[in-house]
Amino acid sequence: MKTWAEEYLKDSDVFLIDIENKPGSSKYRVLIDGIEPVSIKECADLSRHLSKLIDEDSSIGDDAFFTFEVSSPGADAPLKFLKQFPKHVGKKFNIQENNGIELTGVLEAIEGEMLHLNCQLSKKEVKKETIDFNNIKEAKIIVSFK
Repeated sequence: MKTWAEEYLKDSDVFLIDIENKPGSSKYRVLIDGIEPVSIKECADLSRHLSKLIDEDSSIGDDAFFTFEVSSPGADAPLKFLKQFPKHVGKKFNIQENNGIELTGVLEAIEGEMLHLNCQLSKKEVKKETIDFNNIKEAKIIVSFK
């Protein structure tokens, strides 16, 4: 399924993030993201494409029951790829680096593989931090409902 999804998406601004399957479950989640937010239509189009290929694949036996859904990861999911970050410039992030350092700040810019954050130390003091994408263990957007 991964190869089929990647092949289908290769010439678009949408890309495969992951295919999740919990042990013992017959349900698969195909997670996609894009340079711009992913539309319901893009999810439905990929779902129809994968469904057609699965139906046509004779190596998948009739007794191999499973379901799948195609969706975007969601606002609280960690970002996994550098190409996910540009559409989130201006948003607040919590970033854990591989060395254990944790930073919270607003993503101000991206230059190559370097992320520039403004970290609020106090009401008046802001510290600029630059993080190499390759040193990020986990990066999550801080969702605010203000």
